[in-house]
Amino acid sequence: MHLPRKYKTLLLLLLWRLSSVFLVQTAHVPDEYWQSLEVAHHLAFGYGYLTWEWIVHIRNYIYPFLISIIFQILALVRLDYVTVLTTVPRIVQAGISAYGEFKFYEWTKNKWTLYSLCMNWYWYYCASRTLINTLETAFTMIALSMFPWRDSNIRNMNFLWIVGFLCMMRPTATIIWLPLCIYHLCTSSEKKLILISQYITICIVCFISSTLLDSFCYNSLVISPWEFFRVNILYKIGDFYGTHHLMWYIFCGLPILLGLYYIIFLLCIWKITKCYTCFHRQSIMLLVICWTIFVYSLLSHKEFRFLLPLLPMLIFICTSCTIRINVKFTKTVKKIFIVLLIATNIVPGFYFSMIHQRGSLDVMNTLHKEITDTHNEINLLFLTPCHATPLYSHLHVNVPIKILTCEPNFHNSANYVDEADIFFANPTDWLSHNYNEKENITMPSHVITFDGVTPKIGQFLKNYHLISEIFYTHFPESNYGRYIHVYKRQQEH
Repeated sequence: MHLPRKYKTLLLLLLWRLSSVFLVQTAHVPDEYWQSLEVAHHLAFGYGYLTWEWIVHIRNYIYPFLISIIFQILALVRLDYVTVLTTVPRIVQAGISAYGEFKFYEWTKNKWTLYSLCMNWYWYYCASRTLINTLETAFTMIALSMFPWRDSNIRNMNFLWIVGFLCMMRPTATIIWLPLCIYHLCTSSEKKLILISQYITICIVCFISSTLLDSFCYNSLVISPWEFFRVNILYKIGDFYGTHHLMWYIFCGLPILLGLYYIIFLLCIWKITKCYTCFHRQSIMLLVICWTIFVYSLLSHKEFRFLLPLLPMLIFICTSCTIRINVKFTKTVKKIFIVLLIATNIVPGFYFSMIHQRGSLDVMNTLHKEITDTHNEINLLFLTPCHATPLYSHLHVNVPIKILTCEPNFHNSANYVDEADIFFANPTDWLSHNYNEKENITMPSHVITFDGVTPKIGQFLKNYHLISEIFYTHFPESNYGRYIHVYKRQQEH
């Protein structure tokens, strides 16, 4: 059967992204589970653990609600096995990412742009994860392909529907799209009054739809973007989870994200600023990138994934401006560059996708097998940094679980320390207070902790035996370790 070229391209992109579903076997950040799968599992099956973000109503339910529908369908056809529940949402996300790339390629009409985007190790690492940043990146590519640039033939407002729901799901998307919407308002040939009325209408529909869904899921009237702004910006809750230098995105975020393209991007900035009339779309995108990084840099808490929606624009600039950079390269130099480009993406891509932090998922497989194979009462205790692993979405069994929490200081208490930090400061005291000093308390059947903590709680573990040592990472951070230990309580005779 003969397929048109564009469908072959889409099929290849789908296959490429589906490969990441099975090759990416590691955890990245807690949000890929705790802000999507865990919430969806709670919606679909009525049990699970919701983090403080959902208690104080700062998260939007659109994404986990859609995943919960997938869960309910799988349960209806009796396919709600753990492997299926954790894989199908990733397959769906991989399909969305592939379609986003396809629409972006149709718009750019630049094969090297598509190759570079597909080759980028961090995008491959994230493209099939159930992260809201991944979804935002895919829909940003789709919206850019529908955007009414001044020099394009597009005149409709369809892009704004995507942008409207993006901003409701992820309020920080407003930072990226604000300059683009202003550009559209200033350059459109439509009458300004009609254009503004269309903007207002679409925004109101998106706002009402999202608020109705949030209110339904929260069981009370909730405007999640406002709650997000109030908690994260006015109270600076994000600072609680780490702060970085003002220039972190410039000297760390972008170089890691772009690799060798970081040097080319700097050359492209020089070329665009020198002749911005020759690079109309690139100059607008560069403005969006600089504005977004400027705003993000003012926020103390920074992460690589926050830059992910900018990646398509960064790659487009790097691959569309280079043909006009008047630098002569020999064939040998070009070949060396391509080899280095491939190598610098394959090496980190393989390591982070297959090795680094895979223990977070492997330990859940071990625990699920323990739960299904034993007939004794199960009671799990996670003595790890909070949210170091997923939970009920990867167990799919309603068993008692205790994890160390890390809620921010909502009440501005003096000398506030969260539960996780209290434990790691003195594990023995915490265990004595929560278990040894309490009467009639059920002792955990299994204890999960990192190898660095094990020697500190040896007395507590005297009635337990090690049943599994699972590799986690070669580069453990504070309170983590190279291995995750799973201990099981010995049967009393």
